[in-house]
Amino acid sequence: MKKLFKTVLTVIAITTLIACKNEAKTKNANEETVETSKTELTFSNPDVKNQFRHYIHLKTALVNSDVSEAKSGAKMLMENTDDAQLKNMLSKISDARDIEEQRTIFSSVTEKMTAIVDESIKNGEVYKQFCPMAFNNEGGYWLSTEREIRNPYFGDKMLKCGKVSETIK
Repeated sequence: MKKLFKTVLTVIAITTLIACKNEAKTKNANEETVETSKTELTFSNPDVKNQFRHYIHLKTALVNSDVSEAKSGAKMLMENTDDAQLKNMLSKISDARDIEEQRTIFSSVTEKMTAIVDESIKNGEVYKQFCPMAFNNEGGYWLSTEREIRNPYFGDKMLKCGKVSETIK
């Protein structure tokens, strides 16, 4: 039974890995046009612009597997929000010494920021992206200003694993 379970898990992992690699190779014919004709991103709440900018800073640091830069981005976002729950999560990221711990907490930060962005976006597009392999194949979301996938949960190990699951307008 144990051997069967291991075999099934291996098959699932290989299938998901192949799907991520194939997905990264396929491109929508209109994708280039979308990326080159960007509309300025604006929010009805002016504080959200700074919050989102620092969120992107944090996400980029995780993509680059940079623990200290992730701490910096988390601290900047923490200084620009009054949300106690969000501050608590960001405090944990800034105190973490391990990139995997930061990435795990970032998933909860993304959930909170998605609600904030969705409520306040006035103009432009934010891409909600998803990696099915994050967190032991439970999957994880993040937000991006670009359609191109840059996975914060795996960094350069699987940089392009993921897909755009929603466009927030």
